[in-house]
Amino acid sequence: MSSTTRSLFSYLPPTSICLATLVGCLEVLPFGLGGLVSPKDFAIGYGLPLAPPHRGHPGANGAQTDDEDPDSELQKTQKALVQAIAARNIQNGVLILGFAWFWRDRRALGTVVSCGLITTIADTLLVRWYGVQGAIWGHFVGIANSLLIGGSLLYWM
Repeated sequence: MSSTTRSLFSYLPPTSICLATLVGCLEVLPFGLGGLVSPKDFAIGYGLPLAPPHRGHPGANGAQTDDEDPDSELQKTQKALVQAIAARNIQNGVLILGFAWFWRDRRALGTVVSCGLITTIADTLLVRWYGVQGAIWGHFVGIANSLLIGGSLLYWM
């Protein structure tokens, strides 16, 4: 049994590359495409929910159309910023997957995953300063992933 298991696992890539692949897939799918498709839900999960539109009294200043409503412009801007974050995540995921499977460069992959610390720490601080405090823990998981997976790719050659 032991030799069968050992020979089965001998064909798999190292664990750190498998974990980096998981991170890359997460960056592309839920953190990237999910944010492009549903920016409102993505913003809630990120920890910086979109501000609700301000609705005054319906008869206060006469009827405003959506073209005149400054809140609709604010909503569009917020949605665009969230989708820009999602696009950044797709780019990071494709970069990770490229170094893991196309170029197969372990040191470069470790550098790319470790550099994820920059955006993950910035995201954590932004959520801490401006967002929902309960969502900060997901960003701490991202920091740990960048450190542990990136570090293991760089350390164990």
